[in-house]
Amino acid sequence: MNSLSLLIYFAGVVGNLASFLALITVLLILAMIGSIIFWVIYHDETDSLWHPLKDDALVECRKTRELWRKRAFNFALLAVFIGAINAIIPSRQTVLLIAASEMGEKVLNNEKVGQVIDPSIDLITTWMKNETAEIKKKMETKQ
Repeated sequence: MNSLSLLIYFAGVVGNLASFLALITVLLILAMIGSIIFWVIYHDETDSLWHPLKDDALVECRKTRELWRKRAFNFALLAVFIGAINAIIPSRQTVLLIAASEMGEKVLNNEKVGQVIDPSIDLITTWMKNETAEIKKKMETKQ
């Protein structure tokens, strides 16, 4: 496989990867919201009859609350990380444009192409000078 083949393959993978990472980011944000909800629920240190928790039940409640706080933080951190990766990965079109640019550069750096392009540039330059001179003559005759 040459570099063009690899870039075209990468272009195909990028589209699928971007969708997958976007889905993972959304799921992580939902998990973070759920963790925050559980953290709020366990922030209440009362039982079902609104009596304050004591001893082991209070310690267990505080441990669980701390666990959900850590999970919410971890989910948020992971969502930001994966979202950033998703933003950095170029789109499929960008990768294809890079591949076209690479191949165009190889073509222009080829000696045989240079032999064809150099005379044509001289021809275009001469044609532009002639056209410019003709336009100037027409402008001078109108005045």
